[in-house]
Amino acid sequence: MASSLRSLQKLAEFLLLLASYLVHSAHAQDVKQQIATCVACHPTSNPPANSVNPIIWGQNAGYVYLQLRDFKLATRASESDAAMHALTQTMTDAQMLAIAKYVAAQPWPKSQDKTTPPTDALYMRGAQLMAYGDCGACHFNNWQGYSATPRLRGQTPSYLTTTINEFRDGKRGNSPGMADLLRAYSADEVKAMVAYLSSVD
Repeated sequence: MASSLRSLQKLAEFLLLLASYLVHSAHAQDVKQQIATCVACHPTSNPPANSVNPIIWGQNAGYVYLQLRDFKLATRASESDAAMHALTQTMTDAQMLAIAKYVAAQPWPKSQDKTTPPTDALYMRGAQLMAYGDCGACHFNNWQGYSATPRLRGQTPSYLTTTINEFRDGKRGNSPGMADLLRAYSADEVKAMVAYLSSVD
């Protein structure tokens, strides 16, 4: 009798383990299928410098999750967000978390834009503005951020310019503090910060 119970217990443990494996495999496959859609607009290597779509591979998981959530809720609802708003409508919270974790675990691809060398006056002005502004309080770790704060280092210049201007114009409403902060900078100062952030190694 005891032997039969042990056999049943082992069988139950095996079935639980198998079920867990199958659920995990199906979940992983589901994430990879959804990620395949992302690659069309967010290439995993050599993103063009003129792309208004951000580099997402290697971005901080907390930030990616929050943006997906805000796309779905239309908290981010500028013209450039329309496609993401549509794509996220059927996503569950668990799917968004899984996508964020998967994306964050990937290597950060280098942008094709390295046209502003460290010796350039615009680069040096951008470095100065970033160092002495309030930027480092959140985007620390060499502008790589952490958790819910995004990495800015190495983003494409077109994306950085578009995003900063959307904050400044009030078109991006999911971070009022950023909008207020960026309005304090002139257009020339924004240009310098973009040149620095997109080119810094």
